[in-house]
Amino acid sequence: MFYPYYTLHFCIFLCYNDFVFFVHRKENFLKKSILKGASIFLASVLTVGMCSAYSVNAKAKFSLPKKTTLSYDKKNNGGNGFYTNVIYIKGTNRSNSESILRNGMKVKSSNRKVISTKTFEKDYYLIADNNQVGIGVKLKKTGSTKITAKFKYRSKTYSVKTTVKVIKYSNPFKKIVVDGRDCTSDFKNKNGSSISFMGRNIKITPNKNWRVKSIYTYKPGATKMKRVKGSSVTIPTNCRAFITMENKKNKLTEKVTFDETDTSEDPGFIF
Repeated sequence: MFYPYYTLHFCIFLCYNDFVFFVHRKENFLKKSILKGASIFLASVLTVGMCSAYSVNAKAKFSLPKKTTLSYDKKNNGGNGFYTNVIYIKGTNRSNSESILRNGMKVKSSNRKVISTKTFEKDYYLIADNNQVGIGVKLKKTGSTKITAKFKYRSKTYSVKTTVKVIKYSNPFKKIVVDGRDCTSDFKNKNGSSISFMGRNIKITPNKNWRVKSIYTYKPGATKMKRVKGSSVTIPTNCRAFITMENKKNKLTEKVTFDETDTSEDPGFIF
């Protein structure tokens, strides 16, 4: 690890001595310039090589949010499943997610009564979604717990953790009108992520302490989604709309998907 460092300084020392020697002999300007340029070039090459060697051995950076808030609905267990409640690992992407999932991951919960992680694919689920690795958790009740995940990547072991607070679900919409129909009551219970509502013209009035964080539309086959400003959207033909509501106090987010027509293509983007 230290070999490139000492080699670099030794070469610079030799080049410097040669340069001083020629200066003292009052060689012409051209020779001095060439030698000085060669010295700088050699030092640059060795510096790049040393940095490259360091970057290869450097540990990748992965993390979970310090705090995570999720909502639990006692009346509708469908919204408490691991496809709806996903915590994404920062630093994971298209190039490393496959390797991480292939090597496996151990997930633990400090309070199994809130979120249990005893068995794979039952109480938690690893998912490569939106080009990231996500930990989908199954909610048992309201309360707090600490989630810790350990995994390997490029022969190095990583441990990431987050404190999860599970609170009671509340309707983020004071009023939501879809194609002229008041659909507010459709969201009195938490819906699963697999549910997609039909509609084209959507107008939203957020509930108290809630705001429209983002609205995106997506057309199947597109390489990116289009963001829509405001609290209403008219979904283009054969497109989908992804609406994210955020609680201004606890930063809880609730996501809803609308289809202008019956389409099932997932854009694979985070919204």
